[in-house]
Amino acid sequence: MAEPDLEHDRYVELRGRAWHIWLRRGILTLFVAFCVAGLFNAFGQGTTKSSATTPEAFLGVDGPPRLRGGLLYQVRFTLRPLAHAVSHPKLVLNQNWLDEMTLNDVSPEPAAENNRGGRFTFAFPALGRGKTLTVLTAWQVIPIAPGRRSLVASFVDGNRRLATVHRTLTIFP
Repeated sequence: MAEPDLEHDRYVELRGRAWHIWLRRGILTLFVAFCVAGLFNAFGQGTTKSSATTPEAFLGVDGPPRLRGGLLYQVRFTLRPLAHAVSHPKLVLNQNWLDEMTLNDVSPEPAAENNRGGRFTFAFPALGRGKTLTVLTAWQVIPIAPGRRSLVASFVDGNRRLATVHRTLTIFP
Protein backbone atom coordinates (compact mmCIF):
# COMPACT_ATOMS: atom_id res chain seq x y z
CA MET A 1 0.00 0.00 0.00
CA ALA A 2 1.39 3.37 -0.97
CA GLU A 3 1.98 5.99 1.69
CA PRO A 4 -0.11 9.14 1.20
CA ASP A 5 1.69 12.08 -0.38
CA LEU A 6 1.72 14.65 2.41
CA GLU A 7 3.82 17.72 2.55
CA HIS A 8 5.47 17.22 5.92
CA ASP A 9 5.99 20.92 6.67
CA ARG A 10 2.45 21.96 5.79
CA TYR A 11 0.32 19.14 7.17
CA VAL A 12 2.36 17.84 10.09
CA GLU A 13 4.29 20.84 11.37
CA LEU A 14 1.64 23.35 10.17
CA ARG A 15 4.21 25.79 8.81
CA GLY A 16 2.71 28.86 7.18
CA ARG A 17 -0.46 28.50 9.24
CA ALA A 18 0.72 29.67 12.66
CA TRP A 19 -1.66 32.65 12.54
CA HIS A 20 -4.69 30.30 12.32
CA ILE A 21 -4.44 29.45 16.01
CA TRP A 22 -4.61 33.17 16.88
CA LEU A 23 -7.63 33.62 14.63
CA ARG A 24 -9.42 30.77 16.42
CA ARG A 25 -8.46 32.16 19.81
CA GLY A 26 -9.70 35.64 18.81
CA ILE A 27 -13.07 34.31 17.63
CA LEU A 28 -13.44 32.26 20.79
CA THR A 29 -12.56 35.32 22.92
CA LEU A 30 -15.25 37.38 21.15
CA PHE A 31 -17.81 34.63 21.74
CA VAL A 32 -16.90 34.39 25.44
CA ALA A 33 -17.05 38.20 25.79
CA PHE A 34 -20.53 38.19 24.21
CA CYS A 35 -21.66 35.50 26.68
CA VAL A 36 -20.22 37.39 29.66
CA ALA A 37 -21.95 40.61 28.51
CA GLY A 38 -25.20 38.64 28.43
CA LEU A 39 -24.58 37.40 31.98
CA PHE A 40 -24.19 41.02 33.12
CA ASN A 41 -27.54 41.90 31.54
CA ALA A 42 -26.19 43.90 28.60
CA PHE A 43 -28.93 42.42 26.39
CA GLY A 44 -31.39 41.19 28.96
CA GLN A 45 -34.55 41.84 30.81
CA GLY A 46 -33.49 44.28 33.49
CA THR A 47 -36.39 46.68 33.95
CA THR A 48 -36.45 50.45 33.97
CA LYS A 49 -39.19 52.69 35.28
CA SER A 50 -40.69 55.50 33.24
CA SER A 51 -43.43 57.74 34.53
CA ALA A 52 -45.47 60.81 33.76
CA THR A 53 -47.14 62.96 36.39
CA THR A 54 -49.63 65.68 35.53
CA PRO A 55 -51.87 67.63 37.90
CA GLU A 56 -54.62 65.18 36.98
CA ALA A 57 -52.93 61.77 37.05
CA PHE A 58 -49.86 59.57 37.40
CA LEU A 59 -48.87 56.87 34.90
CA GLY A 60 -45.93 54.58 35.56
CA VAL A 61 -44.47 51.95 33.24
CA ASP A 62 -41.99 49.38 34.56
CA GLY A 63 -40.53 47.08 31.90
CA PRO A 64 -37.34 46.07 30.13
CA PRO A 65 -35.79 48.52 27.63
CA ARG A 66 -33.81 45.76 25.86
CA LEU A 67 -34.93 42.25 24.92
CA ARG A 68 -33.81 39.23 22.95
CA GLY A 69 -36.00 37.41 20.45
CA GLY A 70 -38.13 34.66 21.97
CA LEU A 71 -38.05 35.97 25.55
CA LEU A 72 -41.04 36.14 27.85
CA TYR A 73 -41.26 39.36 29.85
CA GLN A 74 -43.62 41.40 32.00
CA VAL A 75 -44.57 45.08 31.97
CA ARG A 76 -46.27 46.74 34.94
CA PHE A 77 -48.48 49.80 34.37
CA THR A 78 -49.48 51.93 37.37
CA LEU A 79 -52.47 54.27 36.92
CA ARG A 80 -53.42 56.75 39.65
CA PRO A 81 -55.85 59.68 39.34
CA LEU A 82 -54.64 62.61 41.45
CA ALA A 83 -57.16 65.45 41.04
CA HIS A 84 -60.49 63.63 40.83
CA ALA A 85 -62.07 60.22 40.41
CA VAL A 86 -61.90 58.71 36.93
CA SER A 87 -65.19 57.21 35.77
CA HIS A 88 -63.86 55.53 32.60
CA PRO A 89 -60.16 54.71 33.10
CA LYS A 90 -58.40 53.32 30.05
CA LEU A 91 -54.87 52.20 29.31
CA VAL A 92 -54.07 53.02 25.68
CA LEU A 93 -51.02 51.49 23.94
CA ASN A 94 -49.74 52.44 20.49
CA GLN A 95 -49.40 49.71 17.87
CA ASN A 96 -45.64 49.31 18.43
CA TRP A 97 -46.43 47.49 21.69
CA LEU A 98 -47.95 44.65 19.69
CA ASP A 99 -45.90 44.74 16.47
CA GLU A 100 -44.14 41.38 16.31
CA MET A 101 -45.03 40.76 19.97
CA THR A 102 -47.49 38.41 21.59
CA LEU A 103 -49.59 39.69 24.48
CA ASN A 104 -50.15 36.61 26.64
CA ASP A 105 -52.02 38.04 29.64
CA VAL A 106 -53.49 41.20 31.13
CA SER A 107 -54.25 41.25 34.84
CA PRO A 108 -56.65 42.40 36.18
CA GLU A 109 -58.93 41.46 33.32
CA PRO A 110 -60.08 44.61 31.48
CA ALA A 111 -63.82 45.33 31.40
CA ALA A 112 -63.44 45.98 27.65
CA GLU A 113 -60.74 45.83 24.99
CA ASN A 114 -60.65 47.79 21.75
CA ASN A 115 -58.36 48.15 18.75
CA ARG A 116 -58.92 51.31 16.73
CA GLY A 117 -56.60 53.40 14.60
CA GLY A 118 -53.50 51.42 15.54
CA ARG A 119 -54.11 51.92 19.26
CA PHE A 120 -55.02 49.19 21.72
CA THR A 121 -57.30 50.21 24.55
CA PHE A 122 -57.99 48.38 27.80
CA ALA A 123 -60.93 49.79 29.79
CA PHE A 124 -61.26 49.21 33.55
CA PRO A 125 -63.93 49.95 36.19
CA ALA A 126 -64.11 53.42 37.77
CA LEU A 127 -61.12 54.50 39.81
CA GLY A 128 -61.39 56.81 42.84
CA ARG A 129 -59.12 59.80 43.43
CA GLY A 130 -55.78 58.66 44.87
CA LYS A 131 -56.57 54.96 44.27
CA THR A 132 -54.01 52.96 42.33
CA LEU A 133 -54.68 50.48 39.54
CA THR A 134 -51.75 48.21 38.75
CA VAL A 135 -52.03 46.41 35.42
CA LEU A 136 -49.64 43.50 34.82
CA THR A 137 -49.09 42.37 31.25
CA ALA A 138 -47.17 39.31 30.09
CA TRP A 139 -45.54 39.41 26.65
CA GLN A 140 -43.36 37.32 24.35
CA VAL A 141 -40.99 38.65 21.68
CA ILE A 142 -41.31 36.99 18.29
CA PRO A 143 -37.76 35.80 17.42
CA ILE A 144 -37.67 37.48 14.01
CA ALA A 145 -38.36 40.98 15.39
CA PRO A 146 -34.99 42.73 15.94
CA GLY A 147 -34.83 46.49 15.88
CA ARG A 148 -35.71 49.59 17.87
CA ARG A 149 -39.22 50.92 18.37
CA SER A 150 -40.93 53.79 20.12
CA LEU A 151 -43.58 52.80 22.66
CA VAL A 152 -46.33 55.11 23.90
CA ALA A 153 -48.68 54.35 26.81
CA SER A 154 -51.45 56.72 27.88
CA PHE A 155 -53.82 56.93 30.86
CA VAL A 156 -57.16 58.14 29.52
CA ASP A 157 -60.49 59.05 31.12
CA GLY A 158 -63.14 58.49 28.46
CA ASN A 159 -61.64 60.46 25.56
CA ARG A 160 -59.49 62.82 27.67
CA ARG A 161 -55.78 62.00 27.95
CA LEU A 162 -54.54 62.38 31.53
CA ALA A 163 -50.89 61.23 31.29
CA THR A 164 -48.60 59.77 28.62
CA VAL A 165 -45.29 57.88 28.84
CA HIS A 166 -42.87 57.52 25.90
CA ARG A 167 -40.30 54.69 25.93
CA THR A 168 -37.85 53.10 23.51
CA LEU A 169 -37.54 49.33 23.21
CA THR A 170 -34.55 47.63 21.59
CA ILE A 171 -34.87 44.01 20.47
CA PHE A 172 -31.74 41.96 19.78
CA PRO A 173 -31.80 38.90 17.48
